[in-house]
Amino acid sequence: MDRRLSLITAPKTAPQRMQQQTAWLASRVRLPQDGIASHYARSVRANVESVLESAFPLTHAHWAPVDRWQLVEGFVIAHGAEAPEFHHIATEFVRYVQHRHGEGSLNWPRQRLALLEYEWACLCVEIDEGVVPQVISGVEVTAESPLGLNPTLQLLELPFAIRRSGVVPTRQGNHFYGLFRSPDHQVVTQRLREWDVALIQSLQQQPGITQAAFLQHVQQVRRDFDLIEWARHFHRLGLLTLPVGERQLGTLLPSFSKHQGEFP
Repeated sequence: MDRRLSLITAPKTAPQRMQQQTAWLASRVRLPQDGIASHYARSVRANVESVLESAFPLTHAHWAPVDRWQLVEGFVIAHGAEAPEFHHIATEFVRYVQHRHGEGSLNWPRQRLALLEYEWACLCVEIDEGVVPQVISGVEVTAESPLGLNPTLQLLELPFAIRRSGVVPTRQGNHFYGLFRSPDHQVVTQRLREWDVALIQSLQQQPGITQAAFLQHVQQVRRDFDLIEWARHFHRLGLLTLPVGERQLGTLLPSFSKHQGEFP
């Protein structure tokens, strides 16, 4: 290897003096003293608040200004940041809130914590590196189709309902959803029944199983269940996918709604 290239690519440790200066600046950002590094302290706090407002808009709307200030202040003081990018800050903030909630120093209602975690899950799905295949009109699931799941799919159990109008508190117990990214990069929240969740979890354990083989398993529990119609429905929604060989030429389906309806 060219020695000049090795000098560029070799991992480097910052000089001790630079590490000391960085630690000193970080301490002044966390706990400003006599105006020292006050510009950096304000900038970091403003950046954190901007991330929270963008990543968690529904949760952010529930905070009074004083609560918002206390959360940002506590987070900056308590947390370091190895990679302070947008999604890293959002993730670390969720961990910070979960920790404080767990130790009892943050007395949030269960639904508010669940709302924060739901919005965080939406962010994770949005930036997930999984490649979502296009859904082609006219290409249907057949008995021999290998059934796959959207690579960005997350299954959620929430203490509230997600509607087109927003988050709706209910007293009906928990609600089940599939959260995934559509081919046109929309994050979709799909309402599910418990039976849907059971089928999806079974598919997670048997990736690539054909519809016909999966039907044999399903009929051991529900002999009258129309699995192929179920699979076609969720394939059209984008939750189920077909391998490349199954997706023949056809017409792309229109964009997905961010909050899709229940399966009839």
